[in-house]
Amino acid sequence: AARAGAAAAVDDAVRRLAAAQPRDQVEHLLAEAEAAHRAAVDAAQEARDRVQELQQARLDGMAAVLAEDLRDGEPCRVCGSTEHPAPVASLAVVPTEDRIERAQAAYEEAGARREAASNRVGRLRAEHDGLLETAGETSVEALAADLDAARESLAAAGARAAEAERLEAVLHRDERELERVRDAARENDRRLTENRARDRELADEQARLRAELDEARGGDATPQARMARLGGEADALAAAVEAQRDADRAEEELAAARARAKAEAEAQGFGTPDEVLAAELSDEDQGELRDRLRRFEDEEAAVRDLLGDPELIAAARAAPPDVPALQARFAAAESAHTIAASSARAARARLARLADLRADLDAAVRDWRPAAERHAVAERLAGLASGKSAANERGVSLPAYVLGARLEQVVAAANERLVHMSGARYELIPTEAKAAGDRSRSAGGLGLRVADAWTGRERDPVTLSGGESFITSLSLALGLADVVTAETGGAEIGTLFVDEGFGTLDAETLDEVMDVLDGLRDGGRAVGIVSHVAELRARIPAQLRITKERGGSTAKIVV
Repeated sequence: AARAGAAAAVDDAVRRLAAAQPRDQVEHLLAEAEAAHRAAVDAAQEARDRVQELQQARLDGMAAVLAEDLRDGEPCRVCGSTEHPAPVASLAVVPTEDRIERAQAAYEEAGARREAASNRVGRLRAEHDGLLETAGETSVEALAADLDAARESLAAAGARAAEAERLEAVLHRDERELERVRDAARENDRRLTENRARDRELADEQARLRAELDEARGGDATPQARMARLGGEADALAAAVEAQRDADRAEEELAAARARAKAEAEAQGFGTPDEVLAAELSDEDQGELRDRLRRFEDEEAAVRDLLGDPELIAAARAAPPDVPALQARFAAAESAHTIAASSARAARARLARLADLRADLDAAVRDWRPAAERHAVAERLAGLASGKSAANERGVSLPAYVLGARLEQVVAAANERLVHMSGARYELIPTEAKAAGDRSRSAGGLGLRVADAWTGRERDPVTLSGGESFITSLSLALGLADVVTAETGGAEIGTLFVDEGFGTLDAETLDEVMDVLDGLRDGGRAVGIVSHVAELRARIPAQLRITKERGGSTAKIVV
């Protein structure tokens, strides 16, 4: 019964080993593809920034471009005036439309390469996940060892099956021998019954002969006395007998012949010669009797050979056997034989029942195995996705893993600004540990640490001061905006609002933060700041001031 499972284990080990061999190569190709994808994303981002810079430079220098076309007396295409008292002159080189178009084409080409790299990463990741699903993360050497062990188990199961077949053949041979011995015992019983009947017949014959002897003795004391008396009488009658001998010879010969005939008939089991004549058989019946006679003669020869056996002769010369003990042993052997026969019948019945159950079990296993395989795949996938499976070494759930990948992109974009705003002191580092204050039951994967370049150590974000936490949060928000822009194919988030937090910054940090925000505004984005810090009023040219009054709040635009 174990052979099917062992064979299935060998097939599974072969399948996993076949998947594990290309798994490592695909994993290496996937790492290269992901690196190429990141490079393509960076190249596309740089191309997009280049396009925006050229467009902004074109917009900034548009007045100078229009001023080049102004002619005295000709109306301005913007305001319609024929007078041009102060045309704008630009010292910087204004990008041409052709240059902007080439930059846009380069950006589109970079976007296409980024998309191709993303598709290749997705294809390789799907292939790698498929191979990982089949082979797991076990090494090729370990899977090869598992295959060898499975093959050894299959060989051992085959050996046990061969031994079971040999024992079954031995059982059948012993059963046949048991039937032969039982037949021999029945034959011996039949012969014993015949011998007992023959003994009774011989005893009857002895009694008859004894009666005839008594009758022949007559009134004499012994047969010898009678013989002596009759001898004397015979001598007296000898002369008379001799005289009539010739006359009686023929009659005597006839009588002798009749007597021999009668004796022969009696010897053959008939009462009179007439019965012999009446019992004359046909040739066919005589053939059957001759065949029976030959069988009896063969049996007699076999018995004579058996009686000539030295062991039997020695047994006959030995003391008489203990018949009651032998009968008791025979009864015990007969009882053991009955029990063995009953056990054999029960064993055959159990064997037939087990064969039926084995067929039912094989059918049930065949019906169960596809569902079990599908369940194993679904269970493994669910375990990997939830982070509860042992195969998920990091213990990170699928949502956390996806968000962790996005978080790495956000952190990379955020660090570009955090380094500037913190004076090259702080840098964010993603970690698989749980974030501070995370009381959820899910596994980690979305935690952050802050690398402090001044101390050379990593620290928890909760140890940052209020101003440091603000610039860190602002960097993350701006990094998230950049990632969203890159993922949507360049569709920017054109307007950003920063609500409060500036009051926690010192003057130097505030200048660095405002430099970053000014850079966003110069890049074409509208940046709105909600704050009560009075110092910001001098740095923000366009303001919407809210004044609280008893009758309600009022808004006032200040440029």
